[in-house]
Amino acid sequence: MLRSKKDKNSSFNRRLFLVMTVKLVSLSIIIERLYNLQVRQAEKYKKLSDDNRINLSFIIPSRGLIVDRNGNTLADNREQYQLLFKLDEVEDKMTALNKVLKMVSIDDNKKKKILASLYTIKNNKKKIIIKNNLTWKEVAKISSNITELRGAFIEMRLVRIYYEKSASHLIGYVGKPDKKNNPKLSKVDGTYVGKLGIEYALDKQLQGKFGIKKEEVNAHGRVVNEISRVNGIPGNDIKLSISKDLQQFCHKRLEGQSGAIVTLEIKSGELLSFVSSPSFDSNDFVNEMLQTKWNDIKNNNRKPLFHRASNGIYPPGSIFKLMVVLAAYETSDFNPDRKYYCNGGFKFGDQIFHCWNEDGHGLVDCRESIAMSCDCYFYDLALKVGIDKIANVAKEFGLGKRYLESIFSSTLGLIPTREWKKNKFGRAWTKSDTIVASIGQGFTLASPLQLAVMTARIATEGIAVEPSIIKMPKKIKKQDKNFHKITRFKSEAYKLIKDGMFDAVNHPKGTAFSSRVVSKKLMSGKTATSQVRRISMKEREEGIIKNEELPLEQRDHAMFVGYYPNIKPKYAFSIVVEHGGSGSKSAAPIAKDLCRELELLDL
Repeated sequence: MLRSKKDKNSSFNRRLFLVMTVKLVSLSIIIERLYNLQVRQAEKYKKLSDDNRINLSFIIPSRGLIVDRNGNTLADNREQYQLLFKLDEVEDKMTALNKVLKMVSIDDNKKKKILASLYTIKNNKKKIIIKNNLTWKEVAKISSNITELRGAFIEMRLVRIYYEKSASHLIGYVGKPDKKNNPKLSKVDGTYVGKLGIEYALDKQLQGKFGIKKEEVNAHGRVVNEISRVNGIPGNDIKLSISKDLQQFCHKRLEGQSGAIVTLEIKSGELLSFVSSPSFDSNDFVNEMLQTKWNDIKNNNRKPLFHRASNGIYPPGSIFKLMVVLAAYETSDFNPDRKYYCNGGFKFGDQIFHCWNEDGHGLVDCRESIAMSCDCYFYDLALKVGIDKIANVAKEFGLGKRYLESIFSSTLGLIPTREWKKNKFGRAWTKSDTIVASIGQGFTLASPLQLAVMTARIATEGIAVEPSIIKMPKKIKKQDKNFHKITRFKSEAYKLIKDGMFDAVNHPKGTAFSSRVVSKKLMSGKTATSQVRRISMKEREEGIIKNEELPLEQRDHAMFVGYYPNIKPKYAFSIVVEHGGSGSKSAAPIAKDLCRELELLDL
């Protein structure tokens, strides 16, 4: 009995000892863990804690402005409010999102895309942009109901705004960065990058440098306190050489027509107008464009996105005759006073090449042939000169060359040679090809920009003017504008061409006489009618159909190049009116108005 009681006490003591031992060991482990957490790894867990409650975000810098030569703003930034939806703040995301969508006006297609994105977004911390550019009415409506709209919040951001539709091709536009080309920037909400034009070419200068801010957030991700901030550096402003007023004038003057007007300041090569028509609104590309709007632009037969001033290529027509005259001075027997009889046709072998004047011009010399644009005179002259000499001169005067390559992917155009045709078609160049090329038809192609450069080089009597679009400070401008001189031609060659261009506008027999500028300062220029269809022998026999009676797409292009004033020229320009008929009727009147505007603006 006593033994049994003693055994029980002994067993109880052992169990008690074991329990106490286990408790002591457990307590030791807990103390060790606490010591490890609070002392040894305190910094580590503090950092983890901070990572959960501290949010680092970029401060997007203000994008640099784009202004014209006089400081008028062309591209600016403005405050805009957008509605966003934060996924990690709600349990039933679909219900919450539908409730938010009812607060704003959004088309059905976009609404479906937003709802569908719930199934594709893997990052729960991502924000969905519901709508950009909220109206004040929408801001007020959302703000007054914000407590019931779980996950929704309004954020202010700076967005790009463009004031000049007339300069859209030049300035371009910005858009959201894509993952392929901008993997880092694509992750930053509210960031824009240049997509076209100046915005694209000078994106790095305009972009600026990002800032960063450190904020404390609560369990729901809402900001409760800003801990620190390092502001970004705004982008650099870009000053263009164009005049906003002249750009507007040229754009309005081409309204309803397809074409281009390029105006150069001869001394500096700075572009004063660089207009392509029709144009588009760059603002449409900043925020997400409606599909219907994009379809309208994409399906427009007049191709409003196409930059005709730099990329449009056209047969230069009779403008090219000026290059034939210069090339003729490189032959030993050229006599500009020699009379040629034009009867309206030029017979070569079994072919007849017609003059635009079916009745002929009668006896004409070189100066008269430029003024009256006699085709037959130039057929004859070109055969004596040869295509390769003509091509060399054309290239030296700015044709067949790309310009502003750091800004645009401008066209090269085409100045054909014997070698070019052999390489391209495997056939030899013929004299018939030379005849056709002499009046700027056939293979020959040039852009409005190239034609303006060519005209500036003629006006300066061989100074190789190069176009520029960025307005440089005066000190730099003087240093950098030392254009080289084309020395191979004597002054008499330039005098002949300039006299012919003067007569083309100011002599009663000149093709542009009806568009002469009646003032103390006069304009010199050259018309061209760029043929877009072949006239058959049958049509010639039955009577050539007038341009105005043809479908629009079959009508000739109207062209004009010129400089102003004719003494000490200050400006050179080229004008193209697609399917405008004749240069004298459609392009020359625009040149007359342009000279008046240049005189008024006194740039």
